[in-house]
Amino acid sequence: MQVISIDLFIVPKESRDEFLEQSRMVQGFIKTIRGFVEGFSYEKTDGESEFNFMTTAVWESEASFQYAGRAIGAEFQRRGFNPQPLFERLRVKRIRSEYKRTPY
Repeated sequence: MQVISIDLFIVPKESRDEFLEQSRMVQGFIKTIRGFVEGFSYEKTDGESEFNFMTTAVWESEASFQYAGRAIGAEFQRRGFNPQPLFERLRVKRIRSEYKRTPY
């Protein structure tokens, strides 16, 4: 069964451009990882949610999802990239969730 990672973000307007630049860097790597099926980035254009960005990544299986987590951690370490201080500096709030999806 596929596993879907969904991240919701609150990004202040003044942090938008840098947030998107960093997100694209991370997403560029994520889509190269074995077991990656598809991913999308969403920017809210209307509605009442306080979250204005959302990303999704679909993985072939739980094993692929677990492997991706290790691969991303290793790549961040190799690049010297730590998203937490970046989020703090940009005042970005994130909620990360894992889902299993089924068609309806």
